[in-house]
Amino acid sequence: MIAVICCVCMEVCDVIYRCERVGKLQEAMNQSKENLYWSSKIWGDITGIVIFVISIAAVSTIYFSDRVRYLLKEHGIYVTDVIYADLVHLQIQFLIAMLALNFILILIILMVYRYMKYREYLGEMDPLTDVMGRRMFLHHCEMIQTGSRKDGPEKGWFLFLDVDWFKKINDTLGHMVGDKTLQMVAQNLEHTFGKYGAVGRVGGDEFAVLIEKKMTRAQLEERLMQFEKAASAILTEEKVSSSIGVYHFTFPQEIKHLLRETDNALYAAKERGRACFVVYEE
Repeated sequence: MIAVICCVCMEVCDVIYRCERVGKLQEAMNQSKENLYWSSKIWGDITGIVIFVISIAAVSTIYFSDRVRYLLKEHGIYVTDVIYADLVHLQIQFLIAMLALNFILILIILMVYRYMKYREYLGEMDPLTDVMGRRMFLHHCEMIQTGSRKDGPEKGWFLFLDVDWFKKINDTLGHMVGDKTLQMVAQNLEHTFGKYGAVGRVGGDEFAVLIEKKMTRAQLEERLMQFEKAASAILTEEKVSSSIGVYHFTFPQEIKHLLRETDNALYAAKERGRACFVVYEE
């Protein structure tokens, strides 16, 4: 019975967690990390709630004690100051116990929330390559584009690439080798560009990278050549390479525009014979 109740509670928590109002609250909390106004507003609200709860607790303590004293007096029992003080202490102990229970409840709710977030995170990650999935990556790009850029560079780089002749690798060497190839490509991308931005798998053998930190064109081209060199050593049976389209843009920029420009650059790289990169400037 307890297990059934726990399962029902988890399902109810999951429904509540995914409802529209909770989503808006999560969005506000996420914005608070980027927006000082939101951060101070939320902390102000929390402080106000704490003061309100303490005030209600103090008023209810005094009211409860006075009410008991009045009722006892109505029944012919007179309460001395010592007994009245004991009633106040009893009420305070009761409130402390309730606060402790509420604290435990809050901890349980936070644990459930963290579990929900972790499950959502796993669902948004690409299970094969352990990089962001398409939905998570595009959402991250939108957050970066709409967020504040006070401390970041004004321009960024967007990369769109695929694995050259990947279907041939799959057909001739098998799907396990194909999966290994995708895993190694993702790993090399993460190693090369991970600390500069975000890496995501947006299609079968297609990957995208958003570089949001400062990087010159010379530095970018050097890292792209390092990536191509690492990719060529992934398999011994077949040389692995990538065609890469790069777009240099100014923040903020619509994601559709970035995808369109890098897709054109990727097509140009394929026209040049693949295993190369083409850079478009804004």
